[in-house]
Amino acid sequence: MSQNLLRPEVLITIVVACLITFFVTRWGMKRKKHATIAEKSEPIKAPEPTTDVLTVFEQSLAILQSYKQHLNQYGYPYFKETTPFVLQQLQAEADSLVTEQARENQKAQTLLLDNIAQLQRFMEQEVTDSKKLELEVSNHVNKIIITWRKLIKEFSNQ
Repeated sequence: MSQNLLRPEVLITIVVACLITFFVTRWGMKRKKHATIAEKSEPIKAPEPTTDVLTVFEQSLAILQSYKQHLNQYGYPYFKETTPFVLQQLQAEADSLVTEQARENQKAQTLLLDNIAQLQRFMEQEVTDSKKLELEVSNHVNKIIITWRKLIKEFSNQ
């Protein structure tokens, strides 16, 4: 009996069966992981109107950091599925900033709206290579996070 199990064709069949099982299981796990993306997105919160630029930037920064983390974790399917919600939340944050009070608030709102416009352009862009687009979005978000952290430090020092 053990001589039959050691024949090359039997060993090859066992290896092929194990590989097929591994790849089917892996595909199923990835599919399940992508299916839970929609469940992990947060509901849109309408912030209170404020003149405090620091608060608006901190909230927007928190949104972008969460977006970046999930984008790195889930990739293009997350981008495609949840970017409209992120844009709505960022727009709500930008709209909550009262700009009539101070000139710096107008500059801050312009920065917020420029970021929203750039993310919108990424969404409307023709997708030929999803990995490339995912990388471009991730780079943009990283740059915005760095810029906004500097701005938060400047505003908190004033």
